[in-house]
Amino acid sequence: MERRFALIEAAVSCGSPTRGSEGAYDALTGAGLPALFGGASLMPMEKLVPCATWPEGLRHLDTVMEVCRRLRANVLTALERGERPVIVGGDHSCAMGSLAALGEHYGAGELAVVYVDAHTDINTDRTSRSGYIHGMDLAAACGLCCEELDVGTNRVDLLGEDLHIIGARSIDPPEYGIVRQVGAHLYTAQDVLERGVEAVLAQVLPALEGKRVHISFDVDVLDPSAFLATGYNIPGGLSTAQVERILGAVLDTGRTCSFECVEYDPTKDPDGRDLDALMDIFRTVSERWR
Repeated sequence: MERRFALIEAAVSCGSPTRGSEGAYDALTGAGLPALFGGASLMPMEKLVPCATWPEGLRHLDTVMEVCRRLRANVLTALERGERPVIVGGDHSCAMGSLAALGEHYGAGELAVVYVDAHTDINTDRTSRSGYIHGMDLAAACGLCCEELDVGTNRVDLLGEDLHIIGARSIDPPEYGIVRQVGAHLYTAQDVLERGVEAVLAQVLPALEGKRVHISFDVDVLDPSAFLATGYNIPGGLSTAQVERILGAVLDTGRTCSFECVEYDPTKDPDGRDLDALMDIFRTVSERWR
């Protein structure tokens, strides 16, 4: 059966402290991303002006949630058309919209998430010190946040045991406790670098058995020596080869239902070097997604 894809924009950056990632979809589609996915259907999104006021502890709440609601609707449309969603952010707050749609379509208990990121993004609205929602999306998906962060008609209530975070190296103290509380699996960048990618995959891949798998890839998992065009350049990250091996191995299971890439900032990439590197990663995704 011919694979059909939908390239879906999540035009938000105000869930994070930096601007620019809302332009990632335009940069990637302009560089030829639709052709990599067999002439995928395009689902762009209006770029909203960030709201000027917000409740304490939830920066730019109205704008973030409007983007997530629109994204949820677009992902559901793609799924109903039999297309595989390829979501391009934007900052990682958009994952609330992605996961809301996937949980609604497949059932939260049927969904596993492979979250490849320099951060764990599992602060709640009560534990976050910054108030930026891109650090709360997994907690919201696990049903741990206030109702203001619910997308759609119901909470997602993702099972923590089905959450696999790989490559994290910037983790707030409260997040360690939340990871333990929900039973999520955390493989830090240090784990990957010291134990090796294959040892981590040997634990992750069997746990995906029988699940629909959503891959959420944040470019800041990459070491700054490999990739700079993002709001966070944190030493001690993964190489491009390591990331491609992780993504490829998960895709090779044949269980992946959706793929998400976030936090690429084309304004920090004047010569297009990181755009080329990211297109190479997308090429791996398109070739290995069975």
